[in-house]
Amino acid sequence: MSKDDQDVLATFGAADSRIDIDLGAIAHNWIYLDSKSSKNTRTAAMVKANGYGLGANDVGGALYKTGCRQFFVANLGEAISFRSHMDTINATDSQIMVLHGCQRGQEHDMRVYRLTPVLNDLEQLSRWRLFAQNANETMPALLHLDTGMTRLGFDPDQTDWLIENKQALNNLDITYVMSHLISGEITNGSANNVQKARFDEYHSFFAGMKASLANSGGIFLDTDFHYQMTRPGIAIYGVHPCGKDYALQQTDGLKPTVAWHARIIQVQNAPAGAMVGYGGTHKLTRPSRIATVGIGYADGYHRSLGSKAYVNILGHRAPVIGRVSMDSITVDVTDMPRNIMQKAETVALLSDLYSIEDMADDASTIPYEILTGLSQRANRRYADYL
Repeated sequence: MSKDDQDVLATFGAADSRIDIDLGAIAHNWIYLDSKSSKNTRTAAMVKANGYGLGANDVGGALYKTGCRQFFVANLGEAISFRSHMDTINATDSQIMVLHGCQRGQEHDMRVYRLTPVLNDLEQLSRWRLFAQNANETMPALLHLDTGMTRLGFDPDQTDWLIENKQALNNLDITYVMSHLISGEITNGSANNVQKARFDEYHSFFAGMKASLANSGGIFLDTDFHYQMTRPGIAIYGVHPCGKDYALQQTDGLKPTVAWHARIIQVQNAPAGAMVGYGGTHKLTRPSRIATVGIGYADGYHRSLGSKAYVNILGHRAPVIGRVSMDSITVDVTDMPRNIMQKAETVALLSDLYSIEDMADDASTIPYEILTGLSQRANRRYADYL
């Protein structure tokens, strides 16, 4: 067994896979993204979906140490969990913003846990304002204006009404007016300029309020898109929003943040003509050596990766063959040097030889889905940077 494999296996524990999360790389990525804006622009962090699958508490704590003070989550449940953790590490001045807004019956918890709802329509606005009036307090909020996504945010009719009835914002401290880019990752996309023009028009009616438009992709557009706050998500976690080819052009840019390893459970010899896996979808054309690896779709390893993906065995790529099972995959190691297989105890599913972008391409999906789909069966190891 190699020293690298010994180090990996030592932290597997009772699990058959392990996910390494580099908090130093996450901190580096946030600093890099922050450096792309002026000092008048704050860089927030998306930690929704449990920090894109990597652990919101650990990620949030590392980013707070790095200087981040503004965080976005999707819903109240995520927000309460994240606030509770941030308070335990004395990060009490964090602003935690809830993208889905304040739903009916959530007003009390929003206030108790010091959360800032992103108000998406007049119903949410009216409910939050009424709660503020009854509490005789001024409540924080963001206004989300839809400029083309047609997903969340005040639609054009509601925005027009609000412009004419700004008294509806009484008792509210609107910290930002925001919108969301449809295709910020397309650096020469005309849709970005159309949205920006619409956003600027809307924003002009809310003089004095700060603005936010740029997601990860928007940060790589002209700085006119940055306003007073950017909201990176996937870029913090090491994936360039404009794609792998664009990322390769950046010499000082984003760093990968995650590696994924799994045990080799068994290696067996198989004759030519043998079928591999469910349905016998892969037929061996030669005498082969097949490694069974303890990872499957129950771990978040996509079924569509069967007979497409590769793993890294001590610096050598080997193909995944046959169907992906619930708890295992099969890998053809016939061409692997014999001395390598004598030492190998694990494979790397994500590595410098097979990136998350490669995996997403082979699975016909996006890196977001790979990250957020990682199950809790794996042991997680965090490399701290402090």
